[in-house]
Amino acid sequence: MKKDNDIKVEILCKSIIKNEVEVGDSVTIIVTIPKKYGIVSNVQVLFNKEGENPSIIKSLNRKEEKESDDYYFETKVIFNEVTRMFFYFKVNVNGQNQAIKINRKTKNPFFTTQESPYWSILIINKNFKVPEWSKGAIYYQIFVDRFFRPNGNFKLVEGRNYRNWGEMPNFHRNAEGKFHNNDFFGGNLKGVEEKLKYLKKLNVTVIYLSPILYSKYRYDRYATTDYEKIDINAGTFEDLKSLHDKANKMGMKLILDVVFDHLGSDNPIFIDAITNKKSKYRDWFFIGNDGKYRYWYNEFTDMPVFNQQNPEYQNYIYGKGGIVEKLAKYVDGFRIDVAEEIENLFLEGLRNKANEQTKHITIAEHWHKADVTELGKCYDTTTNYLYTNAIYKWILYGEGEYFKNQIDDIIQSYPEESICSMLNSLDTHDIVRALTIIGGKWMRHDYKEIWKIDEYPSRWHKNVNGKIIFETDEFRKEEAQNDKLRPVEYRIAKEKLKIAALLQYVLPGNPCIYYGTEIGMHGYKDPFNRKCFEWNKIDKTLLRYYIKLGKFRKNNKSQLSNSKTEIYYVDESILYLIRNNLLIIINASNSLKKINVPEEFIKGEKIFEVKKQENLETILPLNGIVLKK
Repeated sequence: MKKDNDIKVEILCKSIIKNEVEVGDSVTIIVTIPKKYGIVSNVQVLFNKEGENPSIIKSLNRKEEKESDDYYFETKVIFNEVTRMFFYFKVNVNGQNQAIKINRKTKNPFFTTQESPYWSILIINKNFKVPEWSKGAIYYQIFVDRFFRPNGNFKLVEGRNYRNWGEMPNFHRNAEGKFHNNDFFGGNLKGVEEKLKYLKKLNVTVIYLSPILYSKYRYDRYATTDYEKIDINAGTFEDLKSLHDKANKMGMKLILDVVFDHLGSDNPIFIDAITNKKSKYRDWFFIGNDGKYRYWYNEFTDMPVFNQQNPEYQNYIYGKGGIVEKLAKYVDGFRIDVAEEIENLFLEGLRNKANEQTKHITIAEHWHKADVTELGKCYDTTTNYLYTNAIYKWILYGEGEYFKNQIDDIIQSYPEESICSMLNSLDTHDIVRALTIIGGKWMRHDYKEIWKIDEYPSRWHKNVNGKIIFETDEFRKEEAQNDKLRPVEYRIAKEKLKIAALLQYVLPGNPCIYYGTEIGMHGYKDPFNRKCFEWNKIDKTLLRYYIKLGKFRKNNKSQLSNSKTEIYYVDESILYLIRNNLLIIINASNSLKKINVPEEFIKGEKIFEVKKQENLETILPLNGIVLKK
């Protein structure tokens, strides 16, 4: 029984895409075993959810083989719940019990009595579809206050700190000894509208805006003071409509970041609730008899947390005439802030309301792997930080196996519709900017995400009288002092960014550019990753590269709009990635590498290269090429 490439396992279903089937559909499983192995009987398939004992055990019926050299066994299974099932086969061969599982290297079925991978099948929500425009897209994330401030009327709001465009954001404590977000530069919706041609040049197809609802003293607007108004420094509903209409006419969609887990403590709703025990809003929050209330992350007292189970609050957000209904007519989708902390019932209501008139995309902020039971029901897809980390771990530290496992796991764990519409970012407003990460200074090389430089243990955590404290002031001071990359550091980081961006543009899902990354902006964590867009300091060669990337993705949209992916080979420095009819080869090392191009691609067309090279026998350092069959 040495051969492992002649047993066959087939999964047949009308709705199957890769390893995917809809709830309630019948799945036919056929196992073919050559008679040369001996007498085969009593074939069973055992299904289990991850970490559980088998929940379904079915015997396969033997089919008539006639003159065949093979045994054929078959059964039908219907799954009645959304989940991911793992399965393998128990079989009796010549009186001995064995199992059929997958060979780790060849991925072919084989007899074994040892532990080995199982097959898996994804059971998804019936009729789950995302908007077609959300597949094969290029997203562009804009921090509205920091993108562009046009000439014209700019209204000053009392109590806000206004800054000159391009200054370093304030990273010091205020007079009360607290760090604050009252640091406004004046970017607005009209500013975004003025730059639509710039975004079109990048082949952007979806604009993703940070929150714009009124927030009294927070430029980031993640603590809402009034859900009924757009912040006066961001613009008006008329401005939002104008931006949406013009973007749509230019072939671009618009999605908006919304914050429904918490609000600002200066919101009149919360003020009434906290000051009046008989307030109709009292149960919208978690307020004790002593007046103490639950706030976000148990740290930010200016962000009280909502009681999402309260029916009146639910109705306020996604009931008839609620906030979601009002916003939905101005945008094509929503990015849901801190979705991992929002209850499923609330998320489902939000998604249903968003889709009531026109299909919208709903993207949940997720830092971890999403549960398949939520995808297509509570939200459509996620912000995919798992790929972000995998890209950096490979490019900086050569962790090829980690990279492969992360890519494969999401493909096998998410529905096709979610994979094709998820956001793959290299940086965002919540993590260190891409060029600074790639620069490598202080970046993590352990089990945590690479950008979590301020999490314990770190150089800024000190033991003071037996208590671990984090020296926030020293941390921010060092971030500021090391903010600017030296010329040699910038040059190397830029070359690595190019291959990281190529990966971002070819992996399943949609690349999402964080404003300014394409022109060479860099910086550590908030507020250094939220500087004003440097319109007068554009790295034109890097910008041209991103324009080139955008054209490549646009021209090959059909190849990059689904989940079909094979990591043909990966080690600490070389990656061969096959996406349908495309072969992507990347050299993440600083030395020339020999390559062996599969025969079917040698005669194909070279359609993209980071650096120009003439032959396909080697690949230049820090280079990537794309070949088409």
